[in-house]
Amino acid sequence: MYDNLHEILTSFGADIDFEDPKLGQSGWYKADLVVPDEGRVGTVDGGYRLVMHRGSDGMPMVHLSETLSFPQGDVHVQAWAEFPNLSNGDWLYCPAVGISGELTGRQGFRQWRPVELGKLAEAKVIFYTSPTP
Repeated sequence: MYDNLHEILTSFGADIDFEDPKLGQSGWYKADLVVPDEGRVGTVDGGYRLVMHRGSDGMPMVHLSETLSFPQGDVHVQAWAEFPNLSNGDWLYCPAVGISGELTGRQGFRQWRPVELGKLAEAKVIFYTSPTP
């Protein structure tokens, strides 16, 4: 669907201490999804919460939930992520499913990575299956 997006943060909030994150701390964000040289094609409304430390290595893990809205419909994204992946510039992969409009039932993924923390990210939204009848 879109493999070359800029995600421009429009608002955010967080109670997370990024140097020493604690269980239960969380954040939220809103962003515009923009195709370079074409303009805005959608929006993101999401949030995350630090919910556990992975047993094998103590890595702080966040649960991430988002709604992406496009003219064709909405997409729900939900994933687990290592806390450092929210800010370290690595690509984060998240399963995605269409939940309304022409996108209902379509499945795929969303990827993003911060380029300029708190301002700009690169993003992709790709579907690899069509809705089932």
